[in-house]
Amino acid sequence: MNRLFLLLNTLFLIVVLSACGEATGTPIEPNENNTIITIKNKAEFEFDGIELALLNHTQGGVNADGSIIEKDEVLRFEFLTEDFELDGDVEMEVYILTDNGDRALLNKKALLELRPNQEIFFELTGGSVNEAVLKRVK
Repeated sequence: MNRLFLLLNTLFLIVVLSACGEATGTPIEPNENNTIITIKNKAEFEFDGIELALLNHTQGGVNADGSIIEKDEVLRFEFLTEDFELDGDVEMEVYILTDNGDRALLNKKALLELRPNQEIFFELTGGSVNEAVLKRVK
């Protein structure tokens, strides 16, 4: 039952995210109403997506066509002031989404100082899902 819930949740995220892109292809920019988290894939393993969890709010990033996240591909996540207050220190949990519908939680949580009008950059590295590390850059 739990596995079915995870599969349905992942499919829901894929459908929602495939409809979220702007028609012009203009990237999301930081402003007074959001914080952007950008993750560049430098990992040596294949995976289908990434899910971020902050303050009881979760966002997933996958390719709309269901393809794997390629090396050097960039995923961007926008957190809005209407979702929660972008002010203060929070822990971010990161999950790797795999092709069999599993979510693998990274061992280390990332500590962030949230504030509006900022972009926070990370790189995902590692040789396997179990060795994956999220490193803050810039």
